[in-house]
Order: sequence, then C-alpha cells, then structure tokens
Amino acid sequence: VASLNLIIVTFFLLPEKSFCVDRHFEACVPKKCGNSQNISFPFYIEDEQEAFCGYPGFGLTCQNGHPILHIPDNNYVVKEIFYHSQSFSVYNAAVLDSNSVCVPTIRNTTLEGDRFTFVSNVSELFLLSNCLFPLPENLSRYELVCAAGNGAGLWGLAMFGNDTNFGYASEKCGTSVVAPVEVYGDEDYGEVLRRGFALNWKASNCSICEESGGRCGFDATEYHFKCFCPDRPHAWHCTPNPAKGKDLAGPQDHP
Repeated sequence: VASLNLIIVTFFLLPEKSFCVDRHFEACVPKKCGNSQNISFPFYIEDEQEAFCGYPGFGLTCQNGHPILHIPDNNYVVKEIFYHSQSFSVYNAAVLDSNSVCVPTIRNTTLEGDRFTFVSNVSELFLLSNCLFPLPENLSRYELVCAAGNGAGLWGLAMFGNDTNFGYASEKCGTSVVAPVEVYGDEDYGEVLRRGFALNWKASNCSICEESGGRCGFDATEYHFKCFCPDRPHAWHCTPNPAKGKDLAGPQDHP
C-alpha cells in the first residue's frame, strides 16, 4: 500500500512542463475570417493571431468577414489561398460594392520588395479620368460609367495599354491608374476588376514542418523560420521527423 501511495504522490508531483503544450503551437492554430478558408502561415490575422504565426508582410485584417491584405496604397480582398503552389488570388477592396466599380479610390499597385510577384497572365488595365469631354466617337466603347451615387454618369475610360487607341486616349485624360487584372475573352471592365488577379509569394516552405505535426511561424528576433511543435519550437520540423529522405537543411528565408 505504501508503494502504491508513493507512486500516486510521485505522479502528481511530476513537473508541470510534462502536461503543457507549447504556447507558440497553441497560438498558431489556423483561423477563419468570415466564410473563408483556414488562414495559416505565411499569413496570419492581425488582432486575432500572434505576429509570430506568420511571415513579415503577410498580416491580414478581417473586415466584415473579408480577409484584407494591404499592399501600398490599396487594400485587397484575399479570395483564395493556394498553399501547395504558394499563390493566392485577390481583388481590390474598392470594388466590394458592385455599384462602386468606378470609384477613384483605386490606386496604382506597387509590389515592394520580393514578398509578392504577379503571375504570368496578369494584364494592366488603365483607368483614365479627368478627361476632356465630349470624347471622340472612337473612344466611346471604352467609357467608364458610374452606376449610382453622386458620381453617377460618365467617369472616364478603361482600356489596356496595348490598345491601339491608348496613346490618343491618354492625351485626352489627365489622370491614369493601372489596375492588375486577369482577362479571359471580351468581358465587362467591372467583371474584370471584381475577379482580380493572382500573386505568387516568397516565404519559407511550411510542408516539412506540417508533415511532422508542427505549425509554422517566424522568429522576428532571429529573423528565421520556426516550426512550432507541441513540446517546443524547432528549427525546421518536429521530432521524430516523418519526412525521411527529404532535404532537412530547410528552406531558405528571404530577407
């Protein structure tokens, strides 16, 4: 009986660490914004997830059920994330309201650094405003018309840079904004803007960590990828590593 009591007492006196799951692992559980898919590394939802759960520059805000990525001068709704190919599709948040396609809040898109790159099939749609009206008849098919609100009526022109009339149209309009889009055939400019475009991202690959049961993150102090595991953070994967035969040197981080 004395031996049994000793075993019971010893069990309850085991270090608390044995029962605790690492806080980084717990913090980085995937989250949703509205009805969107699970959001995880390299993305993270600001104010809902810790910054160490994502890669620098990949923070999203959740606004009215839409995950929003800020790219200088523009906010973009993240439509879908393709983790396997490290790409995602977005459209400008200025066109969330179908009646506000021609709002002048759309700005030129600038991709700073090497975090994001356009996919190969992205085209440049020019939105020309402050035009000299009335416009010549040969430009009428490019007219951008606001459907509602105080700005209802003719707003400007929408056309692609390789159009034969682009140079002439630019002379008639004082302001131009370039919107990245994907085009499939003869489509309405509003539909093209709402569909948006796709971007590739450059960040550490998460697959080895996830396959080992971990959750990916980033150490901003060391500026290095981390694999958060139930026991503690590891360099690239939890132990034991099931991905035998793979290059365990780990993916390279981008500055």
